[in-house]
Amino acid sequence: MKILITGALLFTSLAVNLLAQTTNNIVVFVEEPKPFYAVVNGIKQNSQPKTNVKITGLTNPSSSIRIVFEDGTPDLEKKTWFDSMGKEATYRIVNTKKGYKMRFFGEVDLASSVDNKEQSVIVYHTEPLIEVPVENEEVTVIEEVTTTTTSSPKTNSENVNVGIDVGGFGVSMNINVDDVNEDFDAEYSSTTTITTTTTTNVSDVNNSEVETEAPKPVIYVPGYKGKIGCPIPETSVVTIKSAIENESFSSDKMITAKQATKNRCITVNQVRNLISAFDFEDKKLEFAKYAYERTHDLDNYYLINNDFDFSSNKESLNKYVLSK
Repeated sequence: MKILITGALLFTSLAVNLLAQTTNNIVVFVEEPKPFYAVVNGIKQNSQPKTNVKITGLTNPSSSIRIVFEDGTPDLEKKTWFDSMGKEATYRIVNTKKGYKMRFFGEVDLASSVDNKEQSVIVYHTEPLIEVPVENEEVTVIEEVTTTTTSSPKTNSENVNVGIDVGGFGVSMNINVDDVNEDFDAEYSSTTTITTTTTTNVSDVNNSEVETEAPKPVIYVPGYKGKIGCPIPETSVVTIKSAIENESFSSDKMITAKQATKNRCITVNQVRNLISAFDFEDKKLEFAKYAYERTHDLDNYYLINNDFDFSSNKESLNKYVLSK
């Protein structure tokens, strides 16, 4: 029994370690109270805006991240690249004179990763989030009705005759007296408040299947249906090629090329475009090998053989590709 338990624990440990070696994590945080949504490869990851988000289970070394702030601050975009799997990279959002920027903060092995209680941990997903309404949501409507009544005072009229006899002279007076009734209705207003509460029960939403249209894949290389390397290639490498061509020596050209493409994703046609900036075939071969793991349409890599004159270089590249 002890042997079986020990074997199961060992197997579980090996499975966890193997998973850690094939995935990466990305952490994005902002120190200011400025919540945001993290959009990875075009898919929003967190349903509620947060200030510290950890996205786990990334299986590609390259990802495109867009930060969408809740308060409407302009979005931030960044392409990330891991040299190897089993890592956790952290990016910090800082406020600079030119606006908010997302900057690399550090990288650790997944085994050394530490969870933060204020951190929202999300497993990377490629399906859009489904917004589910709150169960038994109550909507209260308050209606006020004002009634105004106007009434004139009531008046009673009475004639009074008065006769006075002074020194043989008689004076007669007729006096009209208006008596105002004190019990009259003055103008007044009253307000009646009517409160209506409506309850919407959506408890059955989670128990039924919600049909959603699957997102259409983005085609970066028209007609290509083969193996995908890095997910989102660059739209252009004109600037990179120009920087390579500005260098005079082959060694400097190679340094520039590797620096410019280290954290980028490119297509086979873009690789061929950059290779044409080198004068010697040995340098073309060196860069072709370097660029393979940074290429989107891997099954098109055979096209690069057309850029070599010597069969030995074609064979060398072919062996390198097969070893990967």
